[in-house]
Amino acid sequence: MMSLRHMSLATRLGVFFAVLAMVVFGVSGLHLHESLSMQLQKRDDSTLLDAVDQLRHYLEEFSGVDALRADPHLLLDVVHGHKGMVFSIRGDAGALLLASPGGDVLEADDSAIDQNSPPNNAVIRDWTVFDGGPGRLVSLWSRVGNERDSRVLLTVARKDPKETKADLKSHLEDLMWTILAGAFTTALFSYVIVRRGLRPLRVVAKSASEITAQRLGGRLKVDDAPLEFREMVHAFNLMLDRLEDSFQRLSQFSSDLAHDLRTPISNLMVETQVTLGQRRSVQEYEELLISNVEEYERLTRMVENMLFLANADNAAVMLRKEQLSGETELKRIADYFEGMAEEAGIIIDVEASGSLLADAILFRRAVSNLVANAIRYTTRGAVMTIRGHARGDRGDSGFVVEVINPGVGIPPEHLSRIFDRFYRVDTSRVDSHSSFGLGLAIVKSIVALHGGNVQAESIPNGLTSFRLTFR
Repeated sequence: MMSLRHMSLATRLGVFFAVLAMVVFGVSGLHLHESLSMQLQKRDDSTLLDAVDQLRHYLEEFSGVDALRADPHLLLDVVHGHKGMVFSIRGDAGALLLASPGGDVLEADDSAIDQNSPPNNAVIRDWTVFDGGPGRLVSLWSRVGNERDSRVLLTVARKDPKETKADLKSHLEDLMWTILAGAFTTALFSYVIVRRGLRPLRVVAKSASEITAQRLGGRLKVDDAPLEFREMVHAFNLMLDRLEDSFQRLSQFSSDLAHDLRTPISNLMVETQVTLGQRRSVQEYEELLISNVEEYERLTRMVENMLFLANADNAAVMLRKEQLSGETELKRIADYFEGMAEEAGIIIDVEASGSLLADAILFRRAVSNLVANAIRYTTRGAVMTIRGHARGDRGDSGFVVEVINPGVGIPPEHLSRIFDRFYRVDTSRVDSHSSFGLGLAIVKSIVALHGGNVQAESIPNGLTSFRLTFR
């Protein structure tokens, strides 16, 4: 048998509604059946009390017990018209005075009411007749004639009519078939309705299946989805947005990587082929090898940077955090770039205080990448500033590093992408030998490994500021 988890959603809901219908119909049907049974019993009990009231009335018309024994036909006619009804009349001492056929087996009832009480006050109890069938019995005191001392015990019983039992049985059978038919009908219509209701979802699934790597621009229509699934469709579209953006970046990354690898490899091949085109002196071969070594070093640095970014993306870079002095670390970095700054004709100013918890090597690498980048684009004769301070003054933990330099600035349309791999603001690639377009991507990855974030602000022909937050 197919398990529930392997069924379709429409089939599951159909089965669920069928079970629910059976429970609801079953409980309601049993309640109605019990109510009908009680109504029929009340009707039979009413008939029994009517007979008792009539017998009492006839007993009062007799002049005495002897007259009762002499002419009992009036009393027998009362029960004769009620199938299965019998009665007995006993004296005050319990002796049987008169009984209808089969009524002599009726036992006296201790709950018999006084002769002056109306029959409706009598207690009707269950009774088992001589053949073992169910019945109802009532006992009450009565008088014969108008004599107050002629008290007799009247006991009347009635066997439950076979017609009533048959009607109840037939009603129960009809009820069971009705419940089963109702459950089946509910399941069938539930399946049809749910399947029709899920048709928009199948349309959405079909649309989703048509989205491929070559058609990532397609989106699901939120308005075509059921209200309950619109949030899921919207989330799916957002996921497609991220996938498309990542795919485009990957394609651009592959193109840029091929371009940056092709340049040094082409240089190596061309220079080597030209040199080998004819015999050269030892000095010329040495110059070729020196030039080749520079290209190899460039390729090595590129590969190392790519490996670092790949490891950072997969959280494979192990951090060795330690307590660092912000002032000491930033001044050490400034001293390292002092020669490069002097050659570029700029001054590096350091303003730092506080400490941070970070991986020393990665921290220096991130800040160094920013400083090297800033030196390259700082206006000659200007001052580049490196700031560092703890974030405690704003109630947050962490350490902030800012690298600020004056220069031509970064156009606003490039600010959102400068941290992408191989992305360069200078599309002419005139500085391709000194920059791979990976420096800022490495900075972003290092800060992300420390749980922080990076921000960049730039004013054309004004100040450019990079802000790193280490947490």
